Parts: sequence; C-alpha cells; structure tokens
Amino acid sequence: MWWGVLSLLSWVPLQAALLNMETITVEEGATLTLNCATSPAKNASLQWLAPSGFTIFFNQHPALKGSKYQLLHHSATQLSIRMSSITLQDEGVYKCLQYGSHVRTKHVKVIVLVTPFRPTVEALVVRGQNGDKHVVLKCSTERNKPPPQVTWLLGSGLEVYGRLHHEFEADGKTCNTTSTLMIHTYGRNSTVHCIIRHKGLEGRQLVAPFLFEDLVTDQETASDAPEQSSLSSQAPQEPTSMVSMMENSSIQETDEKEKKHATQDPDLTTEASARYTGLERRKSGILLLTLVSFLIFILFIIVQLFIMKLRKAHVIWKKESEISEQTLESYRSRSNNEETSSSQENSSQSKSRHCMNYITRLYSGAKTKRKEKAQHWKLEGKHSRVPESIV
Repeated sequence: MWWGVLSLLSWVPLQAALLNMETITVEEGATLTLNCATSPAKNASLQWLAPSGFTIFFNQHPALKGSKYQLLHHSATQLSIRMSSITLQDEGVYKCLQYGSHVRTKHVKVIVLVTPFRPTVEALVVRGQNGDKHVVLKCSTERNKPPPQVTWLLGSGLEVYGRLHHEFEADGKTCNTTSTLMIHTYGRNSTVHCIIRHKGLEGRQLVAPFLFEDLVTDQETASDAPEQSSLSSQAPQEPTSMVSMMENSSIQETDEKEKKHATQDPDLTTEASARYTGLERRKSGILLLTLVSFLIFILFIIVQLFIMKLRKAHVIWKKESEISEQTLESYRSRSNNEETSSSQENSSQSKSRHCMNYITRLYSGAKTKRKEKAQHWKLEGKHSRVPESIV
C-alpha cells in the first residue's frame, strides 16, 4: 500500500513536468534559440540549466565561458539565449527556473537530427550453373539519426522496399543504413533509383540512379570470364540526383565467396543480405575487441607504474629507517665510550693525587730529619769548641 502511495506521489510531478515540456527539433550544426517567458513576480530571478545540470545563464550573467552561448534578451519576465553549432552532445532536456515566492520550472526537450550523406549504389551480378543470372543492388548511406527510409523506384514507376539493415555506431545514436534489392530480369535501357527520405531533409529526397546499360556494357567486355563480377557504376551527373558509384576490389573478393553459396541457394536476397550483415558485424566486433584489449593494456601499464613507485618508496623508507637505527646505535656507543673514558680519567687522577701526597709526605719527612741532624751537629760543634778555648 505504501509503495502504491509513493509511486502515485512521484508520478504526479512527473506528469506535470511532461505537460509543461516543450519539444524542439534542430539539425546538427544549426543554431538553437531558447526562450523562457514567465509571469511577473517581485524580485524574481531567471536561470537556464543545461541537460548536464550546469548553469548557462543566471539573469544576464553567463556561467559558462565561450562563444557557444549568447544572451539575446533579459528582463524580469523573460530570458532568451542562443546556442550556435549544435552537436549531438547538446541533445537533452533544458530547464528554465524562476525564483520568486516559489520556484517555477519550464522544460524544453531538444532533439538533434543528423541528415544522411548522399547514397551510393553498387551492383553484384551472379551467374547460375544453368546460365541464368541475377543482379543484387545495394544502396548505402552513412551517419543518420534517426534511421532514414530507403525505397527503390523501378523504371515502370513502381516504388518498392528492399531488405533494410541498420548498424548503429559506438555512440548509440547515429547509424549506417543499407538496403539490398534482387533483380531477376532487366533491359538494356532500364533504370533503378535509390530514394532516401529523412526528417532532417524537410521533405526533400536524396536520389541515386543506377543504369543497367552500364552493367550490360561491362558484361559484354568481360564475357570471357565465367566467374561473377562486382560492378559499380556512376550515373551521369544531373542537377536533381546525387550518385557515387565506385569500384572496390575488397568487395570483389567478398562477392566471389558469396557466388558459390548463391549458385546453390535460390534465395539470393536472403543469402547476400546475411553475408553483408555478417561482415559488418564481424568488423565491428574486431574493432571493439581491439579497443578493449588496448584499454586493458594501458590499465596494466598504469598499475605496473604504480607498483614500481610503491616499491621505490618502500626501499627509501627502509634505507632511512636503517640509517636512523645506525645513528642511534653509534650515539649510544659514543655515550658509553665517553662514560668509560671519564671514569678512567677520574681513577687516574685519583691515583696521581695519592702519589703526589705520598711524595710530599716523604719530602717533608726527609726535610725534618735534615733539620734535626743539622741542629744536632751544631750542638756537637759547640761542645767541642769550649774545651779548646779553655786550653
């Protein structure tokens, strides 16, 4: 029950945002104008936000540098900006916010169209074992968004659809379109037109004609060759049609492989289309595998460099710790040596003091003995002199 209530509460503002959303379709490379007009309010401010969430303009002040965004008009109730050279990255939902007593929001969804390039037509002639021959026409156009509509206009005025295939590019937005058509019978003066219709063409059409006269001429010149040939012809340059038909040697090698399967299988259209699809998918798979392996290799190199830096830092730290331990041990040994030397010096000084005291004592004793002997000699001399005088 609570889940239903929460989903209902979230659905209400989403519906309100969708009802208040404006959709603008613009071609790639064109100029886009965004206009935000609101009701007047006191001390109101207007702001344009990009699909990424960054501010483009806040009132008349630009937030993003560059010449891509330009201010056209600013007032209390209107903020108009212009964007030049629109690309696929500019596609998304833009928001205009009005700050007043409460916030009002206007959503503008921008859709970028990519018009297709002029188509190219290629012809593949396949001969069967019983002598019959078929022609497979291939009309190709590159880089479209959204995918175009491809039809074939026959010489009798009948417009038919061929086997259509879309291959999207890495961005997931643009695609390459191919249409194949199988022709069983044709005349020398027959002509087939490949017609491209797209939203970005605004009602115009891209037309690529193919003349079977050129195909018959090429067959007559190459009648001695029993194998199939891949031909590409270019129609005369007319002001109302665009055609680019070129010969490709790589397509010839692929067509030679397809001939063996085409002579065994009567359904030539399905086989040729499957071959083209398989080749295109194989090329895209090889390219994707190459890119992934290259990215993995770069990531491996970055990890190895990071590990080398860590190892160098660990070695430096280890050396510093060993040096610090050695200095601490040397300091301790020096302090111990100084203590032992000081104790030895004190003991030697005490011994020398004892010796000096002993020598001074001996010297003072000898001195006193000499004085006593001198006094004694003097007394004896006196006593000896008295009798001599008396005599």
